Amino acid sequence: MNKSLESILTRLISIATKFILVTFLAKTLTLSEYGIYQLVTYFTLISVYVFGMEYYMYGNREVAKGENNLEKISTHVNFFMTLLPITFSVQFIGLFILLPHEILNPLNILIILFINFCDYFNQEVYRYLIMIQRIGKANLLLVIKSLTLMLLIVFYYLSTGTLTIEITLLLMFVSYFILLISTSFLFYKFILLKRKIKIVRLSRNNFKEIFRFLKPFIGLMICTKGLEFFDKFAIEYYLGTTEVGIYGFLFSIASLIHVFVVSGFYIVYLPELVKLHENKNKVLLNKMYKFSLLTFVSSIILSIGEVLSIGIILNIINKNDIVDNLNVLYILLGAFFFLNLTLIPRLVLYVSGEDNLLMVVTAATFVLNVILNLILIRFFSIEGAAVALLLTYFVGFLIITFKGNKVWSQIKTEFL
Repeated sequence: MNKSLESILTRLISIATKFILVTFLAKTLTLSEYGIYQLVTYFTLISVYVFGMEYYMYGNREVAKGENNLEKISTHVNFFMTLLPITFSVQFIGLFILLPHEILNPLNILIILFINFCDYFNQEVYRYLIMIQRIGKANLLLVIKSLTLMLLIVFYYLSTGTLTIEITLLLMFVSYFILLISTSFLFYKFILLKRKIKIVRLSRNNFKEIFRFLKPFIGLMICTKGLEFFDKFAIEYYLGTTEVGIYGFLFSIASLIHVFVVSGFYIVYLPELVKLHENKNKVLLNKMYKFSLLTFVSSIILSIGEVLSIGIILNIINKNDIVDNLNVLYILLGAFFFLNLTLIPRLVLYVSGEDNLLMVVTAATFVLNVILNLILIRFFSIEGAAVALLLTYFVGFLIITFKGNKVWSQIKTEFL
């Protein structure tokens, strides 16, 4: 099968699976329990970035060049192990700050921490498989991750007729244990090529060199993830977990158009464009145009698809509180449409090494988002959070596009 077609089909399977999962959970759990589930998944996503410290932004440029990959992967593992005491402590403290205390018993804490590590490991292996052009294996990993939890939850519910947040967390543990085994196998066979790596603490000088490079990306990550998740935890603080459940469901549905573009196109094109830019290859121009077209067209098609299908989904869920807030979905779709369009100039800036510029712009939009949320949530509830996100992403789109166009003009002049 053509690799591009295979990747698109895999992403469609992943999106369909996530769509089914969030719909099924929204129907079977109470809205408060579903809100807790969403907060746990958001915390896991945050933890993945805490674990990674954006080393990927350093590693992908190196691995994409195709030289001494084992040494570079070994350095990545050792960077992770060197920082592990700090990153683990940050996550452990974050549990008690960000998550509702009623679910933080010892068993659930262990489950959440285990899930965090498995999700991080899976993400890094997936990225490396993409970079070394093992697209089929990366797609297999994505399918395993997408399907396992959904199947476990559906089979459990069909067998028992009940589902609670505690059972959902246990099923997540089983799902991620299966994912850990699958990821470890692919990592050993296709990335390490059955070779061993030596795990040691990085030297002070080596660590400083890497960290110096990563500083703008870490700042960018803090602002990006803060922008992505601040509204949910602010809603929980001001309004409660039920409102998080309503907003989280609509957010999950709307964000599918962004997940598709990032996992289906952005991550795939990024290492290739980095390499083309390094080699001053004018093929970069055609690849960038293709990425732009795929991003725009897929965003339009998926947005229309969601608008047309949401009525059916809401009839299945049969929860009036979500139906009463349907306008939030349309606002969020607008927000993610602008976010997808922003990926085009953002990719131009990234391959051109404009890391500090990206960090400054993202920091400014994060501050704007925090201010808007603190004001609008109090007056307009979850609709205020959606409007805050739309305004933030629109402002970010305008700024990044303006800066990106300047750099793109320079690239075209240099490469033609």
